[in-house]
Formats: sequence, structure tokens, C-alpha cells
Amino acid sequence: MELLEIFDAQNRPLGFTKPKHDAHRDGDWHRTSEIVVLNTQNEVLLSLRHPDKRYLPNYWDVCVGGHLDPGETYEACAIREIEEEIGVRPEAGELHFLGMVDVEAIDEAVSLFDREHAAVYLFRVDRTLGQFVMQPDEVADLRFRPLATVLDEYRSGAYSLSYTPPQASYRQTLEMAAEFLKIDA
Repeated sequence: MELLEIFDAQNRPLGFTKPKHDAHRDGDWHRTSEIVVLNTQNEVLLSLRHPDKRYLPNYWDVCVGGHLDPGETYEACAIREIEEEIGVRPEAGELHFLGMVDVEAIDEAVSLFDREHAAVYLFRVDRTLGQFVMQPDEVADLRFRPLATVLDEYRSGAYSLSYTPPQASYRQTLEMAAEFLKIDA
């Protein structure tokens, strides 16, 4: 059973853990790391959530990431999640911290009240899709798309793919990456 540390709305620890499922059901704030993976052509790596995932199966994620284990740092989680989901271990200095985003995703149909304090990182890669190793129970497919194109879709609301909600926080995540790299997107 995966346990999550619980925090208040200001990201202060409350001193207890809860099973992940219960935290998502109850709307408890917890911590995650989100990593925008960009190649040298400024294309963002998109990952298709596995069809057997409990939440949001068959949606495209614009970043890799996941929940912090109790006592884990945001950066340690980011490194672990990159390695688990796409089979690459970042070297020292390859992760760039971009800032924090609060994410709230609510889907009453599946009793999901997800509230996250997410640390956002950028990870630049010089790899082809075939050089990644997908985590079989998490990722069903990978593709690169130009960051500017994905940001245009988020800003206009005209999506060519089914991206994971909530769109406002993921748009903010991608804008942080574009600003960091000084990309006119």
C-alpha cells in the first residue's frame, strides 16, 4: 500500500500519512514532482497513460512524474520517476527546478479529489523515442511534439490529443519550461 504524507493548503506538513487511494478520495494535499522532458529540438515528450490505470487511462501526459514517498525530497522523487517511467537516470546538474504549481484535479465519477503541491523540473535529453524504456504498467506509448504546438493547444483549448486534466496547471507547467529556456512559444 502506497502511503502519502499529508500537507495543508500552504504546503506545511500535518504530521501524518494516508494511503494514496484515501488521500485522493478525501482531497488531502500531498506532494508530487512533475518533469517536463524536452529534446534538443524543443519537443516535449508526451506519455500515454496505460489503459489499465485507475485514474485517467488513455490520456496523454505532458510530463513524467509522481508522488513523493514519505520523507523523500522533490528532487529525489523526480529522479526516481524519470528512471521508472522512461528508463533514464539524470546525471547531477541535468534537472532544472522551475518552481511550484498547485494542482487540483477533481473527477467525482471515480471519487478523485486530487490536490497536489507539485515541484516542476525540466530535463533536457538528446535521445530518440527508441532509446527510452517505458514502464509497462504506467506508460503505453511515447511521442515528441513541439512545445510551441502543445502550448498553443493549451492556450486555445483546441486539443489534438486527450491531455490529462487539469489543463490550467499543465499549461502553467509548460509555460515555466518555455520561459526558462527563453523559447518564444
